[in-house]
Amino acid sequence: MNNRKKVLLIIMDGLGAAPASKGNAVVLANPLNLSRFWSSSPHTYLLASGEAVGLPKDVKGNSEVGHMNIGAGRVVIQTLPRIDQAIEKGLFFQNSVLIEALNHANKFNTRVHLLGLVSEGGVHAHTNHIISTLQFFSKNNFQGEILLHAFTDGRDSPMNDASRNLDKIQKYISQSGIGKIATLCGRSWAMDRNHKWERTKKAYDLLTQNIGEQCDTYQNCLLRSYQRNISDEFVNPTVLVKGSEIRQGDVVLFLNFRPDRALQLTRALVEESFDKFPRVDLSKIYFGSMVEYRKNFPSKVLFPKQYIDLPLGNIISSYGLRQLRISESEKFPHVTYFFNGGTAVKYTGEDRALIQSPSVPTYDLQPEMSALKMTEVLSDRIKQNIYDFIVVNFANPDMVAHSGNIPATIKAVATVDYCVNKLVKEFTVRGGVAILTSDHGNAEELINLDTNEIDTEHSYNPVPLIIVGETTTHTKLKYGALKDIAPTILDIMGIPKPNEMAGKSLLPLSNSFEYTPTNI
Repeated sequence: MNNRKKVLLIIMDGLGAAPASKGNAVVLANPLNLSRFWSSSPHTYLLASGEAVGLPKDVKGNSEVGHMNIGAGRVVIQTLPRIDQAIEKGLFFQNSVLIEALNHANKFNTRVHLLGLVSEGGVHAHTNHIISTLQFFSKNNFQGEILLHAFTDGRDSPMNDASRNLDKIQKYISQSGIGKIATLCGRSWAMDRNHKWERTKKAYDLLTQNIGEQCDTYQNCLLRSYQRNISDEFVNPTVLVKGSEIRQGDVVLFLNFRPDRALQLTRALVEESFDKFPRVDLSKIYFGSMVEYRKNFPSKVLFPKQYIDLPLGNIISSYGLRQLRISESEKFPHVTYFFNGGTAVKYTGEDRALIQSPSVPTYDLQPEMSALKMTEVLSDRIKQNIYDFIVVNFANPDMVAHSGNIPATIKAVATVDYCVNKLVKEFTVRGGVAILTSDHGNAEELINLDTNEIDTEHSYNPVPLIIVGETTTHTKLKYGALKDIAPTILDIMGIPKPNEMAGKSLLPLSNSFEYTPTNI
């Protein structure tokens, strides 16, 4: 007898749990449906930051890390601590790709360009990694020119924090006598991931042709931006050192360690068949990246990928079950690539639905984003009753909260509350179980209560988890972490948890049941 239940996993991106405050847009939105589910259904809190998700203990969670932990069912040691440990142990300075880049620059008498996000947020990059790369060339007595093309943050860090990070880099440059801060560019231009190629082109033209605004120092550039009410994220492409463009044969090292927002610019720099806009000939540059941005890129990788065995999607597929991944474009890589363990594989029986995110400068201008359209599409799929497992991501709480606009974030949360209620009804009326959770916090902490400043960063807060449709009488479940979601899903579906999954089911033992697969 097949008593397997179907599961709908709803990830409300960036919706954390925190006490009520003037900056808690989740509470201020008064989400009646989520509140009702919380009070009437099994629920708990999950850790979503620091060591609980494979990050250093003082680092906030993020979407990539969150989805990878959720899909893997275990703590996935992230690239940030891998790099940090390599630096601490001295292994970074023996990295074969760095040595090869050094040898190339010396042999062909070329310059070295460092590209990367200048930030201590630890989401896409870290300032310390830039300094350590400069140290590598200093330790090896490199006599050539090193040019830093700095991408300013203001999204995973305070909105106007770039100067502090650049000061740290400049201090090392002044002490060592190696390197120059050559250009500045807000991450909005350099790190777009939503196929807004006009943004990528501005960053590319800055790097390869020195096309952009002119300024004598990064301090004056930032001051000018702030006077225009332009935060770090949107700093216009600016040339600080004339003649600092990337030239044929140069060494280019992209130091971001998260692929999704490094991909478009990297494609423009190295992809042979690139056709999004005109380019200069850089076919002979030596290009290295901190991690693998795409499998077949012609680039050298400092820290090769570590593969995850048996993520949740693989297990679902191995049982001959059908699954659906659906999201709007801003978070589509997260419910596919990252949820599948950081691989581009699409499993047998895995369908995907991508809903295009709206084309607006910032999402506070359209806080509902594409949630209503996505809900309509998913509702139709649910009515087909063909999927055993569905993953849907609502991007609104995170993407709108990054703007720092509290009223807009309140509307974003309210939109998600409405959509989630509709989907839960559609799914549970057909006997399915809906799991409501998040990947990290953000929308619940939009004001730094210590400084009273707008906070656009992620938070350290835990995230909620609610199970709707499960028959357990235990309303309060044990506390856990993101790694426990996949084992809980397998428990509900009656599928044994493999040893590779270190997470544990959050359901009480009395609620678990055995199931012997017949179609594996």
